[in-house]
Formats: sequence, C-alpha cells, structure tokens
Amino acid sequence: MRLAIASQKGGVGKTTLSLNLSYAFAQRGLRTLLVDLDPQGGVASSIRGASAEALGAAEVLRNEAPLSAAIRTTRLRDLALVPRGKVRASELPQWMAFLADGKALSSLGGQAEGYDLMIFDCPSGLSGITLGALRASDAAVLPLQAEPLALRSLPQMIEALGDLRAAGVPVSLAGVVLTMVESRREASLAVVHEAWRLLPGNVILDTAIPRDGAFLAASMEGVPVGLLDRRPPPAAAVFDQLAAELEPRLGLDQRKEGSGAIPLLD
Repeated sequence: MRLAIASQKGGVGKTTLSLNLSYAFAQRGLRTLLVDLDPQGGVASSIRGASAEALGAAEVLRNEAPLSAAIRTTRLRDLALVPRGKVRASELPQWMAFLADGKALSSLGGQAEGYDLMIFDCPSGLSGITLGALRASDAAVLPLQAEPLALRSLPQMIEALGDLRAAGVPVSLAGVVLTMVESRREASLAVVHEAWRLLPGNVILDTAIPRDGAFLAASMEGVPVGLLDRRPPPAAAVFDQLAAELEPRLGLDQRKEGSGAIPLLD
C-alpha cells in the first residue's frame, strides 16, 4: 500500500502528519516506510540525527543506489525512513519533471518488499513531484488546516485527484484530515463547519489534529510526539486514533498480524 500525504497549501502540518502518522502505524504493528519527497527535506529537518544531504530517495530514483542502502532504521522495529537525498537547486525543474509521470516512484514502491505501507511526504503545491506521488500511490490523505485560506485551496487538490482518476490512475481519496484545529476559536471552528458543509460526510475523517504546543516541542526536539517523553503527552494519542480510522479505509486492517482480542489473563 502506497499513501501520499499531499496539500496544495504549505504550512498545514503535512510533515508533522506524515511523521507522526507513520510512527502511529508502526506502533500498531504495520511495517511502515516513510519517504521524504520534499525538496526542502521536510522529514529530515524534523528528525534529530537525519540529514537532507544523506543518501536517500534521490539517489535511488536516479539508479545510483538500491533502496536498501537509503533506508534508515529507527528504534521502532516497524518504522524506517528514506531521506530526500541530494538534489541541487539548479536541478529542481528537471527533477520535478522527471518524477511527474509517477513511473520512477512506482518503481521505488516495487523495491519496498517487506513493508505493509509506504508513505510519501510530498512538497506543498501541485508540483510534478506531488503529481508523480499521487500517480504512484494507492490512496491520498489531504491535510486541511482549520483556517480560511487553506479551505479555499482544498477544491484544487480534490479536482486534481478526480482528474487523475478520470485518466485511469487508481489513486483514491482516503480522507481529509483537519489540522491545527483550535476548539476555542470561532474562526477555526467556522472552517471546520464549512468543510463539513462542502464535502460529503465520509470524506472528512472524524479524527482532527488540534493545535497543540506538544507538536512544536516535538519538532524542536526532532522526534515524533510519541517520543517526546517517556510519558507521551495526550496529543500523541490523536495519531493512533487517526491511524486506527484510516486502517479499514486503506485495507490495512487485513494485513496486521495477530489481530483480534487479547485476553487479559494468562
């Protein structure tokens, strides 16, 4: 299963969502590979010890290295990541054009044997990289920041998905997740209610990501919010809830080993 996290607008919490959702899926027993496709090295800049200049997706996609050489393991057995790799600023136009048809990214997914889920952290906007990732993915999750400008940009992403499906690309919309929701601000809640009004009920996921200082603290420490402390902050549970909600939509609930109730007593 290949999943793209994509947004037309920047600053909506896309990389935070990609990293913490990957961590939550891995915590739930799904072998997860997070791939950084952002030319700004979003994932690498969010994780302590990761480097946007390390061997990564760029080298694999240019056939300079196998995927296995670019994979960084983590302290969580079921979570690994692939940094962006080296892409010079002067090469970006050609790089975006190269990835736009999705063929190279599809081949990358074909090398990811042993993983239940590959998550693409895409750059903001409908660049060639994002379009290529959508063409190479089975499904997409669209983060929607709870503020008016982000809401105005959402129809473009949904239209792009519709165009891809009309062209025969099998990518589906797994859902829209509301991010940076401030329950005590009327303007933020107004966006939430407007999104519910504009979109079919099953499109917006029930789980919303609040604006919480724990996410900023985790970003500053370079860790998923679940590793911010030995006793994770309450906000960490949101991503487990989101992963649980997405599993049946992505067909991942059938891939988990040892599913079913666990007896309390030995």
